[in-house]
Amino acid sequence: MYMARSSTVFSHRLGSIFQLRLVVLLFVAAGVALSAQPIGSALLEIYVIDVEGGEATLFVSPTGESMLVDAGWPGYSGRDAARIVAAANEAGVTAIDYLLVTHFHTDHMGGSLPLAERLPIHHFVDHGSSPDLGERGQSAFDRYADLRARSEHLEVEPGDTVPITGLDVRIIASGGQVLSAPLPGAGDPNPACDNFLFHGENITSRGGDAEDQLSVSAVVAYGQFRTIIMGDLTWNKEHALMCPTDKIGSVDAYLVSHHGAHTSGSEALVYPLEPRAAIMNNGPRKGGAGQTFEILSTVESLEHLWQNHYAVEAGELNSPDRFIANLNDGSDEVTAGEPPAHVGVSHWIKLSALSDGSFTVTNSRNGLSHDYPPAR
Repeated sequence: MYMARSSTVFSHRLGSIFQLRLVVLLFVAAGVALSAQPIGSALLEIYVIDVEGGEATLFVSPTGESMLVDAGWPGYSGRDAARIVAAANEAGVTAIDYLLVTHFHTDHMGGSLPLAERLPIHHFVDHGSSPDLGERGQSAFDRYADLRARSEHLEVEPGDTVPITGLDVRIIASGGQVLSAPLPGAGDPNPACDNFLFHGENITSRGGDAEDQLSVSAVVAYGQFRTIIMGDLTWNKEHALMCPTDKIGSVDAYLVSHHGAHTSGSEALVYPLEPRAAIMNNGPRKGGAGQTFEILSTVESLEHLWQNHYAVEAGELNSPDRFIANLNDGSDEVTAGEPPAHVGVSHWIKLSALSDGSFTVTNSRNGLSHDYPPAR
């Protein structure tokens, strides 16, 4: 009886093995690649969401916790909130654990109210208050402050962390202050500081960057993978952060600051970062300055620049179309006398990172992906 049962079990196992091999052969014959993910292959996913020259970047940790950096614009019938929700749905996110508002300009803060109508927001993270917004900006801030008062609020300073399991979210600038000491592994002299040209005082006027220079900025690390997101932190504040010694160290991916505008993204910042990939959350006519493209083109480590939009101002300096998520400048969707405002179908750039430092960047418009191995 025992021998007969063993023979039967062996026959079943042999049949199962044969079926498995047959399935594998069929996949191979069909040209489907079977790849084994490494042990500990949980992903950090980053969605750089198109909000037409505003900012909205969704981080989803391997444990499923979420941090949204900025919420785009208000108005446009909830356009930006809907785009954020679409990314959250793909990521399986049903609530925003942390909304980090880098600063209180409308293209970063304004979308928080319509977003809160669609997704719960558990914690708000920001630099506290703003001294120079103007009457219209102050009214928008007051509405935001009322919203954040209904949830937990964290006012952060350089050196603080945002408590997300499995990630190190380290604040490097906030409220006009920057790190006083280098992060671990950083601290080398920064040669790019030698020829630094400061912007004039007019750049900090209300019409310029008074609020921008208060931006909350952070380095996000997952194991060996590192990226940086800086809101609209200004050129001169980059000097305070990176000169005479580099306080940050290298990153794998640079989330281009200030939408690629000319008032941020100095050589003193980007050279020591040594990114292998850069992702620019620009609009067709907001950000994406020619100067930014020119500086990034001289970063020796940079393999690719990915863009959320074709930048009209930059012209031939733009990356090849395959690296651009949205090629439409919106000009066919506006009425006479109004600036272009793309309200149709939108695409994002997505980054997926492993803890060994390897990562993949994908353009959702065309499915183009590029794999970046761990840095040496």
